Amino acid sequence: MHEDPSTPRAGVTRRDALIGAAAAAGAAAVVSAVPFKANASSLSAILTQQAASDLGPSIPGLTYVGLDAFAFTTELPGVTPLYQTITGIQPVPAANRIWAPLMIPAGSVVHQMNVGYQGQPIAEISRRPLTQPNPAQIPTQPFQKSLGASPGGPFSSTENLPTPVVIEQDSTYTVSFFCSAADSVFGCTVGYLPPTQGFVPFTGTPRVLDTRSGPPLGVNEERTVDLGIPGARSAVINLTIAETTGRGFVAVFPADIGWPGSSSINWFATDSYIANGVITRVDPTGRIKIRCGGAGTTDVIVDLIGYMI
Repeated sequence: MHEDPSTPRAGVTRRDALIGAAAAAGAAAVVSAVPFKANASSLSAILTQQAASDLGPSIPGLTYVGLDAFAFTTELPGVTPLYQTITGIQPVPAANRIWAPLMIPAGSVVHQMNVGYQGQPIAEISRRPLTQPNPAQIPTQPFQKSLGASPGGPFSSTENLPTPVVIEQDSTYTVSFFCSAADSVFGCTVGYLPPTQGFVPFTGTPRVLDTRSGPPLGVNEERTVDLGIPGARSAVINLTIAETTGRGFVAVFPADIGWPGSSSINWFATDSYIANGVITRVDPTGRIKIRCGGAGTTDVIVDLIGYMI
């Protein structure tokens, strides 16, 4: 009777079982598929890139943090892991784990790992609660998987976590790899969904722009407005148009991109006075652009209500 090497037996640790499963997998590469929407041309481009790099596509909406091999250390007492520019890092002289801190905000949810390596290491995300019993316990692994065997040289793999890992406020987390003899890791990226944005009401002087003291916004003219909130993700503003001519619209968008073809407020007659609440992403320095479109001009007033972090 043949036993499934992935099923732990009495006296066999989960790590040993995973190593056995990895050996049985041979040279088969594990590259997970990601559900996503794309048109035919973008799908072809993604598949071509994946075939060339052995990596699956990134998941839209995730933030990615990179951990180079140099960031890892070993759990072997008094032993410094071997770091080589070409082959990455491995725990020498014995097979063991290498570790690196996973420094992402509490409330984040990890969905994906992309790993560059040689051999067939076991990838893990480990959790250590801050409140420990006496004696203390070793970290647990909310994610643990043997990577696909590299075909005799450098390889890369995308692992989409079947159960996403939620980063709890009461714990610390590490990315680790169990490396057998000759296994090495070049580095990895971790894709996570950041915590829910928090709204911060603005308590300063809210008016950041009033063109009535100068020239109005002309047809197809764009102006950059510094909201004074560097590091914020988005802003909540009150947008007012006044003393309009003809017909037109004003669009609000981040200062680090071109006009995306949108409008935030519209008018259809001369001498219109209209106000509208707008939520917009800002650039990394806290700036937005306003653009006048259509066939008219207008004065613009911008009041900052608050921002998202």
